[in-house]
Amino acid sequence: MLDRFEFHKMTGAGNDFILGDNRRGEWNRWPIQRLARGLCRRGLSVGADGLILIENSNRASFRLRIYNSDGSESAMCGNGARCAARFALLKVIAGRRMTIETPAGILDAELLPDNVVRVEMPGKAVPPRRLNINVRGRSVPVLLTDTGVPHLVVLVRDLERIPVVSLGRTLRSSPEAGPDGANVDFVSVTNGEPYPMRTYERGVENETLACGTGATAAAWVLHHLGYAGSSVNLRVRSGRNLEVRIIPKGSGIHPFTLTGEARVVFRGFLSEESLQEALEC
Repeated sequence: MLDRFEFHKMTGAGNDFILGDNRRGEWNRWPIQRLARGLCRRGLSVGADGLILIENSNRASFRLRIYNSDGSESAMCGNGARCAARFALLKVIAGRRMTIETPAGILDAELLPDNVVRVEMPGKAVPPRRLNINVRGRSVPVLLTDTGVPHLVVLVRDLERIPVVSLGRTLRSSPEAGPDGANVDFVSVTNGEPYPMRTYERGVENETLACGTGATAAAWVLHHLGYAGSSVNLRVRSGRNLEVRIIPKGSGIHPFTLTGEARVVFRGFLSEESLQEALEC
């Protein structure tokens, strides 16, 4: 039974995930949201920002199910999609060019040399919405945009002085972020490219070392405000760089592409005791 629960631990520029092949439905014997929450606990299990399952699709090379570390399901994860593309190549599920079905749409992906993966990101040519959110009596200017999931982008001078977790948690749950909340990205434009950024992710409920949809949101905001052109390089918290390209495609739609490393950290099998521990979480 355990050989059915082989997994890969992968990282996309510091965003780390547990990936499993669920094309035969073996993972469905467990309550996936509870399993994701348990397996993603650092120090007590495999540890990750999320669990990603590859499933069959009638519309694309495969379908993604994306679970955050709190067990909630996500419509899109850019770095997760890039890791899934490399996983699909390693497992001979797809070739170097593939399509990926997500709740946010069908995405094209391509494996490049040196473990670099480029994936199309959802989005439209809708100007980011300017908001002012009250935080403990102080007005914080933000820009709200959607790159498969909603993001609040905050331009700052000094990233190291920003209380990313406490401020991110407050902004993430503000009424202006919508009923489900939003991810929060802090970006500095002080020294130009690569623009340093930090992200507080909903579902993880903490700062992560990278966020693909966040990098895309930040790039779109920087492009819209005139800080950057159609190719934007960002440096995430892990110290790795992500490249976002903004590609006009008519009808007012602006798809984005996200490019960066996707590495295998290790592969293994879930033991009976680890499964039991995860399910008791």
